[in-house]
Amino acid sequence: MQCDLNQLEIGLNLARQMGATHAIITGKSDPTQEDPEYIYRLIRKCREYLPLVDFHTNGFLLFPVGDRNSISLKGLKDAGLTMITFSIASFKEETNRRLMRINQNPQALIEQARSLGLLVRCSLVVNKVNTIFPHTGDVLDYIMKAGGLGAHMVVVREVWIPEVHCEINRGVYDWNRENHVPIKPIEERFQEICQGAVNPHGLHQCDPLPWGTPVFSMSGIFTDRDHGVNITFAICDEATTGPILKSIVHKPNGRGYRGWDKPGDYLY
Repeated sequence: MQCDLNQLEIGLNLARQMGATHAIITGKSDPTQEDPEYIYRLIRKCREYLPLVDFHTNGFLLFPVGDRNSISLKGLKDAGLTMITFSIASFKEETNRRLMRINQNPQALIEQARSLGLLVRCSLVVNKVNTIFPHTGDVLDYIMKAGGLGAHMVVVREVWIPEVHCEINRGVYDWNRENHVPIKPIEERFQEICQGAVNPHGLHQCDPLPWGTPVFSMSGIFTDRDHGVNITFAICDEATTGPILKSIVHKPNGRGYRGWDKPGDYLY
């Protein structure tokens, strides 16, 4: 379902007035399934109002097959994209195939995006299949692998367990609940590593995001000594209080919300 770009302008103008820097193109399905020209128009419209545009995808449809009219990384870049976030469940091929159910090629995705000048981020959704809880070793290994392939950023996310307001996909909902791993203890362990005397992964704590979320960096351990990885942690329904609004969720119905799960929490 596509957004009316004229209605989207209301949200973009509000976001700019409130000091937003990024437009994030995402959804409950991969946006590469949309019509390419619509996505390119969407990016161009976002760049009229905001300096940075991020595109969230698993990357599966970014490599053309036959004469399929598919979205391309170059097309995204030419339309004005500045950053791409690849959802990669694991850099272990068997684990990644089990979780993603597609044949990804993370190395090729990252290399091609970098060659176009895009800022590259990898999104890790921690769960009981790809992360041994409460140990942080698998998360650190993931970040090191992503950084070694050239990714600039990693976001560590919790499995999303939505509030139930209507009929849901019970299989997905039950899997999410069964395999949920809280990320707060992992984030706290990162802080402990930064403060400790032994820090073999080159972790450093940076200034937090405006709404208080800690930010870390990993550097000094990659082949390119000037390369580093920015690391953040994210919860889908993370709430903000006070004068800072973390994000505006603009949905295809033309309305803007404070989050995904509260349909009555309108902004416009």
